[in-house]
Amino acid sequence: MKRYAAIALCSLIPALLGCTGDPVSGNGGTEVPPNPDLGSLFAVAKSVSVTRETAEVSLDFLTEQATSNNKFALNMYRQLTEDGKNLFFSPYSITAALAMTAAGGVGDTKQQIRDALQVTLQGDAFDRAINGIDRSVMEYAGQTEGITINVVNSTWLQAGLKFHVSYLDHISRYYGAGVNLLDFAQSEASRATINTWVADQTNEKIKDLLPPGSIDPATVLVLTNAIYFLADWLFTFDPELTADKPFRLLDNSTVQAPLMQLNDPDKKVKMLYTRGSGVRALDFPYKGDRLAMTVLLPDSGSFTAFENSMNVEVIDGLVNVLDSAELTVSLPKFEFTYGTESLKEALMALGMTDAFDGSEADFSAIIGNKGYIWVDNVYHKAFISVDEKGTEAAAATAVVMIRSGDNPVFIVDRPFIYVIRDKVTGTILFMGRILNPTVSE
Repeated sequence: MKRYAAIALCSLIPALLGCTGDPVSGNGGTEVPPNPDLGSLFAVAKSVSVTRETAEVSLDFLTEQATSNNKFALNMYRQLTEDGKNLFFSPYSITAALAMTAAGGVGDTKQQIRDALQVTLQGDAFDRAINGIDRSVMEYAGQTEGITINVVNSTWLQAGLKFHVSYLDHISRYYGAGVNLLDFAQSEASRATINTWVADQTNEKIKDLLPPGSIDPATVLVLTNAIYFLADWLFTFDPELTADKPFRLLDNSTVQAPLMQLNDPDKKVKMLYTRGSGVRALDFPYKGDRLAMTVLLPDSGSFTAFENSMNVEVIDGLVNVLDSAELTVSLPKFEFTYGTESLKEALMALGMTDAFDGSEADFSAIIGNKGYIWVDNVYHKAFISVDEKGTEAAAATAVVMIRSGDNPVFIVDRPFIYVIRDKVTGTILFMGRILNPTVSE
């Protein structure tokens, strides 16, 4: 496996960014020629008046936001789990995507997104904390051998449209995001351009994040954030000891899976370990010993009970009592891809409802008035590979927004009712419904 890891997110905001407010072409904005690497479809505009914030923030400040991130992670975990299926996702990716989306929200629309994300910090402090977490981890990685983390934010805007510079300045200040210009009337070409960028930023692990039909002429803005993560284990596994061994499933049947051995069975290694009620926890540290994969291993027959009881307090309670212990350690070698999955129902279940409602959504901080643009769907895709040397991971999130206006979209991709009528008298001559268009009789 190539030693390269990434977490990426793509927040898709196809909104009509009209000519109200300060235009990008006015003070604080500039336009440059197309990027030759991505073809003539692509050009760049970027705020020149605001740079990414570098002010120091306290650890307590970052810890408060981390607690919010983790509560959201557990809530999403419960929403996304399906019986008998693996799961892997990036709650941080989703949080960052929705944070940039919330920055364009107003009133209840903005508050519902923040509530779904479990945010407790007020105003711009939320964005400042996300920026602070990014900077803290990136600075650590830059000083640590065997760890590479990089965060890149960008936006993709419909060429020729204007939007509030205050919004552009906000995402530049806290996310370092410039603006790339596309012609979304060339829908598939635009989708391919963004998908190619995401794939490039995630070492080709996240492909086709935006599914067919997700970009159309109503799309005017896409927000993207890519995070690269490369981490070698602090204690590497010996490939010579990896062997297929029984792995017991929830129904007590077994499959043969490659189990990596950290050490010879007759030897032990010191690692951070604890035993809780019905579960054991072990830290698998990465180089530098700041980052770790913490494995929670419920006792045999206790997986469902522990999963149902799991919350931030339970996890913190285990992590806070981890202590050095000598163990014989093995871990499955695995690779798993999740998605592309729609998060719309999960987010609505967490209270983020107005953003999906064309009559209630208020993103007037980006363009227009209440109800002019709204979120159509949120997509997520993630990949992880664990081997003897370390971890490779990638994730991407797309928040897709649609707009009213000159280019309405009417895609009949679900059951519908229809009538054949006389327009003069109003008489309905025929009426029916289609639940499955592939059934002919």
